[in-house]
Amino acid sequence: MAKPGQIPYADAIHAIALGKEWSGGGSLKWIVKGPEGFPDHHKCRANISINGVIQEGYFVDIFHKKSTIDGIPDKVSIALIVNSARILALDENGPSQHANTVGKGHPFYQQIADHPHLHVPTAESSAGYAEPLKRTSIEDLWQVFLDRANINNAPPFNFPQKDSQMDLL
Repeated sequence: MAKPGQIPYADAIHAIALGKEWSGGGSLKWIVKGPEGFPDHHKCRANISINGVIQEGYFVDIFHKKSTIDGIPDKVSIALIVNSARILALDENGPSQHANTVGKGHPFYQQIADHPHLHVPTAESSAGYAEPLKRTSIEDLWQVFLDRANINNAPPFNFPQKDSQMDLL
């Protein structure tokens, strides 16, 4: 039985392997969320279709928070959500680490995965195991995520636009 917020391993692998189409429009549509610290963070949620039908319970969630420190990348999380479970996710959060406490038998089990990294399901858990990725642009990481999630026809990654109210300060 899967834990809350998780789905069985076989279901997660099957959902990732399915060919999927982006149904969220021609660009990422960001919504300002906050006020949880400075700067505000943004979220985007997009529908996914399979065989031309938008799937209930399948979507991509994207989080963005601008870095306020020179040389530190923005915080970005991109996740494939299936039936309320985060089954595949790419996280970029600057210089921080993720400890792999699950994934026995996988190459990075009980190792530290720096950011950026890609969360993938394992037989032990559909959450908690991450593979380190080469540091590159968010636009390139977006493509890595889309390829691994088998999502076609997604728009290029676009960052949230500056809040016009903030421009007045």
